[in-house]
Amino acid sequence: MNLLRALAASFSYFSILPIRHSDEAPSSDAIALLPIVGLVIGGLAGLGAYGVWLLTQSTIATAIVAWILSIALSGAIHVDGFLDCCDGLFAMASPQRRLESMRDPHHGTYAIVGMAMISALWLYALAQIPAVMLLAVLPFTGIFARYGAVLGRQPRVIIPGLVFGILAVYELPAYRWGVLAAIVLAAVVAFAVEAFARRRLGGILSGDCYGAAIVVTEVGLLLAYPALMRLQ
Repeated sequence: MNLLRALAASFSYFSILPIRHSDEAPSSDAIALLPIVGLVIGGLAGLGAYGVWLLTQSTIATAIVAWILSIALSGAIHVDGFLDCCDGLFAMASPQRRLESMRDPHHGTYAIVGMAMISALWLYALAQIPAVMLLAVLPFTGIFARYGAVLGRQPRVIIPGLVFGILAVYELPAYRWGVLAAIVLAAVVAFAVEAFARRRLGGILSGDCYGAAIVVTEVGLLLAYPALMRLQ
């Protein structure tokens, strides 16, 4: 029952899916289960995008729907963290002032420019992936973007991460090296983002930093998809 409550809390806080738990900040158990939320969000986004492809045969429309659903189903919570980090981490100010900027609910120039740049890369990456593959790719990136981001905060997440990794390798034996490389890439990118944030904030990491790591890692995995699939 504790596991189910933690899972409900994770979905309640990190998605807009109709699973209500409480308005309190998520516990460590709920955070450890965040990759499962990513799996579901990615699966729904991939399903919606593929449905649009069947109706329109439009690569652009498919990519846009995949992009919108990936953000909307999460309640834009990770994108909001990314925007806050853009405003705070790139400001020419003291670490304390950067933290204050990140807590400000209003977004400034850095956030606008950052969102424009990450969105262009995100849409480009989605447009390079065959529509039918989005059904598998988006759940995978949804899992491992979150897995990499919370690994340092919740080491216990390595257990479900290993389970997901083994299942992915087993189900896609022809692409096992690409899958393994993607898992490593997710961890490296997430840790790099968090290390940069920690350095800019004087050793402090806020929840916004983890959200930024999730967004950057997911986009990085999507951009790397063509290269990763050639590793057989």
